[in-house]
Amino acid sequence: MNKLSAYYQLLRQSVRSLPQQWHKKHLRWSLLVIGLPVSSVMAAYAVTDAAPAAPTYQAEKVIEQLPAILVNSTPANNSYWREEVVQPGDNLSQILNRLGVGERHIQNVLKDNDISHRLLQLKPNQTISVRVGADGDLTDIQFFNDDDNGEKNLVALQKTSGGWQANVGAVDTETLPSFKAVVIKTSARGALAQARVPVEIRESLNELFKDKVELGQLQSGDTIRLIYNSLYFRGQELGTGDILGAEISHNGKIYQAYYFEDSDGNGQYYDLAGQPLKKGFDVQPVARARVSSSFGTRFHPILRTIKMHTGIDYAAPSGTPIVAPSDGVVEEVGYKGGYGNTVVLRHNSSMQTLYAHMSSFGRFGSGSRVKAGDVIGYVGSTGRSTGPHLHYEVRLNGQPVNPVTVALPSRKLDNSQLAEFKTEQQKLDQILATVRDLPITVAQLD
Repeated sequence: MNKLSAYYQLLRQSVRSLPQQWHKKHLRWSLLVIGLPVSSVMAAYAVTDAAPAAPTYQAEKVIEQLPAILVNSTPANNSYWREEVVQPGDNLSQILNRLGVGERHIQNVLKDNDISHRLLQLKPNQTISVRVGADGDLTDIQFFNDDDNGEKNLVALQKTSGGWQANVGAVDTETLPSFKAVVIKTSARGALAQARVPVEIRESLNELFKDKVELGQLQSGDTIRLIYNSLYFRGQELGTGDILGAEISHNGKIYQAYYFEDSDGNGQYYDLAGQPLKKGFDVQPVARARVSSSFGTRFHPILRTIKMHTGIDYAAPSGTPIVAPSDGVVEEVGYKGGYGNTVVLRHNSSMQTLYAHMSSFGRFGSGSRVKAGDVIGYVGSTGRSTGPHLHYEVRLNGQPVNPVTVALPSRKLDNSQLAEFKTEQQKLDQILATVRDLPITVAQLD
């Protein structure tokens, strides 16, 4: 240790020879820098003096034969759905042929089912869904048939051991929420379509926010987040319900909408504070009438089929006045197939309303302007109708949407309803907030 003592004495003398002020500020750093080799010397002594410990174990190689592992596996269900849009002049045979279905299978589909040929008739722009099994064979065909009466009937064909048959059951349908978060790159409608947001949802979304910001105004970097209901049958999305919650971020500002339905089944959209998002129409088309059939998809317990109702029905005695709920222009007036006596009003460039099954018309011809509250006809039961009522439809760019969300007078919430709304709004907002700052599109592919 003589060398170590001498080294330490040299260190002390060097420090004393420094000016007092420098010594106070930098003594600690000098000790650290010069002391590094000292530590090394001490570490070296420690390593040199320690004797290696004797090994306390001995390595041994052991080989043991294990029994084979048996894994029971089931083949994966690799079936998938394909969709084809009906073109003018198409029939079911041509659609299936385009999807690669063989002629023999097509003939089996057309003859081995108990559905009338009227229901198999197709119209342009309908979507036909087919499911192909793991072996490449066709197993399911389904589409909605429009009966020109404000209802669309689900035609669902399924291949069984005995051939093709209609097989629709309530147990097979379920309603699930769909969540989409979209970042605009070029156009909002294009981005929503790419995220598989249905066209009726896109049109409803535009109508909800058009007083503040329209979809066409959104720019690159703006975002849309929304939650809406979808109806599924055999794993295929059949139709959509109402938008439950939505928000649009544009130029750094967030616009929000939340759906709330009261105990009477009246649903509307409200902002974050619980105030009506839209003013709505001025009056209801039939005053104080009861809604006998609401908008949306439902299972018919007697007919054993799924129906899509494209409007809402008001039950009222024959002859009850029907009024224009808002200013508009009479676009059509006359007999319209299953709708019977019908009036169509246009309210703006994107919105039309339809009134069906009238017993007679008001004193307005095609092209006439009407004001809110003007009588445009009277309740009846013309066309395919089971009794006197008004069938009321709202269409945005040709797509039927729920009238209660965009085309009925707005209702303010009382204190009790406002408390219920806040509870629901907070649940929806938590979901929307999870992707608020993500710079990418998130699409829940159901």
